[in-house]
Amino acid sequence: MKKTATSLVLFLSVFLSSCVYVSFPESSDPAVKLEEANRYMVQGQPLPAERLIMEAMRIYETENNPEGLGNAYRDFGTLLRSNAVTQRDETYREAGFLDNSITYDNRHEKSNEYMDRAIAQYNEAASRYQNQGRYDLLSTLYYTQAGVYLLQNNNTMACSAYDQSRAAYAESAVRNSSNQPLIPRGYSSFHDAITAAKSQAGCQ
Repeated sequence: MKKTATSLVLFLSVFLSSCVYVSFPESSDPAVKLEEANRYMVQGQPLPAERLIMEAMRIYETENNPEGLGNAYRDFGTLLRSNAVTQRDETYREAGFLDNSITYDNRHEKSNEYMDRAIAQYNEAASRYQNQGRYDLLSTLYYTQAGVYLLQNNNTMACSAYDQSRAAYAESAVRNSSNQPLIPRGYSSFHDAITAAKSQAGCQ
């Protein structure tokens, strides 16, 4: 009983000390939840970030939105391997994660599993976009997917995804669609973004 009480006091003290953070206005939009979660991670606050990512997952599952769900899986995989979680080791060893299959010690393995799940969701979304002729969305999707491959240290597949992104962008231009692919932030053209990304990934 004494040991249990001591553990509870330890957990509460660590938990409360970890809760000093800047609170962001919360939204019912799952994409906004993921943005908020990423800001919490940058602050070194994984607990609210984890909750928001899980909430986004549930919404995307209900909406049957594979791209959004892929983003949520990617962000949760990123959180599991983050310094923010490493610095809260006592909290996570005591309380665990919201996904009960994850422990502090197997979190890197589980991170890889979530990245694989993200890729599977992106593949499903890609199939949908192709069937709909939405090459603008497909171009952005492949660009995002390449980033997940890089997180897995799979540069070969990342380079392939960047090529697919470029091809989808070109197809969108040929079709002269009013729906234009989004240009990654920080670049004036999609060509420049792909060229820079492939160079950073060491693509041929």
